[in-house]
Amino acid sequence: MKNSLFKRAIATAAAVPLALTQCLTYASAVSTDMIEAPAAVQAENDALTLESLLYIPADQTVSKWNMTVSNSLSAVQNREGNLDITPYVEDIAKNAGAYSDAVKVVLTKYIIPNGVTYEITGSNDIILKGKVTSPKQYDAYKGTPGEALKNVGDKYGVPGLINQVTFEDVDVSGEITVTIKASELGTSTKLPVSIEYKTADGSYGAGQLPAWAKGKVLEIQAVAEKAIKEKVAADKVDAAIADYEAQIKKITDKLDKADAKIDSALKYSQSGDYANVAAIIAEANAKLAEKNFKKQIPATATDIATNATVAKAYDQAMKIAAPNGEIAITAAELGAFADSIKDITASLAGGVGTGTGTFDDAEKDAVIAYYADGSKGFTVKDSYKQIKATVDFSGIKSVDAGSVDVQIERVLVTETTTTTSTTTTSTTTTTTTSTDTTTSTDTTTTSTETTTSTDTTTTSTETTSTDTTSTSTDTTTTSTTSMPADVTVTTSVVKSYVTADTDYAFYLNTEEEFDKAQVSNVILHTSYVEGYTIDGQTIITKEGEDIKDITADINFGSATPSNTYKQDNTTFKYSVPVYGADGVLTDNEGKNLTVTVYIGVKGDTNLDSVANAVDASQVLAFYAKTSTQGRGVYDVILSESNLVSTPDGLYEEFAAFLSDVHHDSDKIVGRDAKKDARVLNANDASNILAYYSRRSSAQYNGKTDKEIWDELLSK
Repeated sequence: MKNSLFKRAIATAAAVPLALTQCLTYASAVSTDMIEAPAAVQAENDALTLESLLYIPADQTVSKWNMTVSNSLSAVQNREGNLDITPYVEDIAKNAGAYSDAVKVVLTKYIIPNGVTYEITGSNDIILKGKVTSPKQYDAYKGTPGEALKNVGDKYGVPGLINQVTFEDVDVSGEITVTIKASELGTSTKLPVSIEYKTADGSYGAGQLPAWAKGKVLEIQAVAEKAIKEKVAADKVDAAIADYEAQIKKITDKLDKADAKIDSALKYSQSGDYANVAAIIAEANAKLAEKNFKKQIPATATDIATNATVAKAYDQAMKIAAPNGEIAITAAELGAFADSIKDITASLAGGVGTGTGTFDDAEKDAVIAYYADGSKGFTVKDSYKQIKATVDFSGIKSVDAGSVDVQIERVLVTETTTTTSTTTTSTTTTTTTSTDTTTSTDTTTTSTETTTSTDTTTTSTETTSTDTTSTSTDTTTTSTTSMPADVTVTTSVVKSYVTADTDYAFYLNTEEEFDKAQVSNVILHTSYVEGYTIDGQTIITKEGEDIKDITADINFGSATPSNTYKQDNTTFKYSVPVYGADGVLTDNEGKNLTVTVYIGVKGDTNLDSVANAVDASQVLAFYAKTSTQGRGVYDVILSESNLVSTPDGLYEEFAAFLSDVHHDSDKIVGRDAKKDARVLNANDASNILAYYSRRSSAQYNGKTDKEIWDELLSK
């Protein structure tokens, strides 16, 4: 489903405007891997494998694949460049059928010369861009308005009419931008995608292009008909116009049909269960055959992945993203993994498709061993993994085309040892004499509550009697539920979340660790149920909630100030996920628990991500105003950054933190110290200037910023 969405979205967004330079849209399959060209490389120089991407530690149940990819993206060295789509021209043209010649010219003449670029931004968003130029004249390629105009000219006595008409007033030029918002992967498994075709008359999403294209075709029609009226003999003009309009209508009808199909897809609803991916493909091919489509989808995901077009695109992606073999995942491996997914449940409604399936747990033996001692209240006899993919293309008729969300979890098959203890019933009979002439007997049997241990208790029975004048008996009995001895009690976590107190903090981009003091009172709430299934009915025997303080166990995963900082982040602000033993912590609403951090360059007073003479000058000016003019530190603004508007604002405090580079040996100034607790003076200005001098010298090219600062401040 993911491949289908991306193929159609990108093909529509890129191909329609291009083909319109020949006055016709076309449908072509562009490999998903083209979108993923700037792919991830594994952090710490380890090759990223499919196994590492799907790995879940034995003591955890939720995959952190998104963090793996996010960290890998941060390590990509080739963060911008050009994509060569020349190798795909023939493949795309073949998929265009009767319009292959027109498509080939469009690609080679109106796209490739302009270049197709990719960029991985500082926040790890992946941006693909391509420009489309607008022709002044059209050629007579099959199925295009150009062919229609040529036919009319030849038929009505004006050979070469197409060469006498220019279409420079019909502007189909623009820039297509595909943005894959991989920045979200740091805190989420959802990957939003936006597709924009920006023209002189507005911006359009992929699903809006058929309607936009129809408007352009009608503009072309108006220009062509004007020429027909001028060039064709008066007695033949009406017939020529009618003939031309009939041919143009065939084109606009196809665009209307494409627009209607998009609307239909957004309203379509269907669900089904499938043994595997091959079964889904088989059903799709059967439906294509019913509609007399000759082309068929390859029978398996492996067949798709090893298709020549896909293989070429994937190889190019690897050359760009992992020139030294940092990614050890082949297209064939991806296909084989898709084929291994079984027991698939798929649904589509309102432009949102969801598929859930299972696959083998590669770490199953380690999982069973981890729970073997029963210390968690149960043991594990089996485990498998479940993958859920949600593709949302409900926004295809806007620039924000949609998103892909992939969640991978481990499912534990548990068993609990059942122990039954029985308390012998004791009976006490007491007889007393009373003036009341009524004998009353109360018998009460308590219900049995079953958890992992079953206790059955019957209370004592007391009978009180008087004379035999009359006797009445009142009996109250509650139900007794006994659990069969041969059933397996399982424990399931219903919900797990944390509550915590957090605070923001300032960091230098040379630091290698975030401060855990930002997070306090981290309480893990785990709601669970215990029960068993018998005769198809689930019996819940216990519900409860465990509460545990896990403050001491929190961490920030692999994130550090140095690998989180991005020079192009002009706000210096980042949200860093907080981890526990089982992965990213989430709150009661399911949102990731994060802390806010501000990371900057040491000595950067004016907050432009560079420490230089300008910063030294601003520190010196601040020192002069506060030391010789008798003004307080909160009466004077230190930083001249546009982010700073008051002497006591957050960014002013941040600038003071970055500027306070020099401390006397007996002074300890923490990151949380306020501006009035810092000493900003000529020493700081001098050290910033000295750093800038060294950083600008070729002699220090081999040294890091941290090494230069350490050298300066050690003197």
